[in-house]
Amino acid sequence: MEELLLGLRHITDPGGYDHMLYLLALMAWAEWRHLGRLALLATAFTVGHSLTLVLAGLEWVHPDPVWVEFLIPLSIVVTAVANARERAVEGPSAMTYGVTVGFGLVHGLGFSTFFRIASDPGEGIVGALLRFNLGVEAGQILILTALLGAVTLAGRAGIPPRTRQLFLTGAAAGPACILLLERLPL
Repeated sequence: MEELLLGLRHITDPGGYDHMLYLLALMAWAEWRHLGRLALLATAFTVGHSLTLVLAGLEWVHPDPVWVEFLIPLSIVVTAVANARERAVEGPSAMTYGVTVGFGLVHGLGFSTFFRIASDPGEGIVGALLRFNLGVEAGQILILTALLGAVTLAGRAGIPPRTRQLFLTGAAAGPACILLLERLPL
């Protein structure tokens, strides 16, 4: 149970806002009526980060944290730019799902670094990783639900879908560009 709460706190911690920015960039095109397609995208992201979270947790991969911390904001910028090009009524392309799995791989490496620092080394790793990942997923659902609610309210206030989409992609890409520059692996 402790790992589940750790995962939930990690994804919702304002200090780890890069993960929230990714979710914002990922859903910038969506409205409530797109919940099914957004759920598929979130699942694609989950598949990616679950895989690398387990591989890194089992110490089968040893990522360089400097590169992981650089690639996370890069994934946000790329996702935001790609979603700014999508038409809000169409939603993500088939290629977007594959790219989302790939970016999930990168974010999973970031989760694994945090998990290794915060977890109890004497405990079994696989069960703890799964519980941590469930907490991350619960946090993602909370964040996506809140974002979709805000987008729906903006739509009811008369803000056109394309305007909302561009605003959200900019809100995700702007801070991510700053993180990208701060984390340049020199």
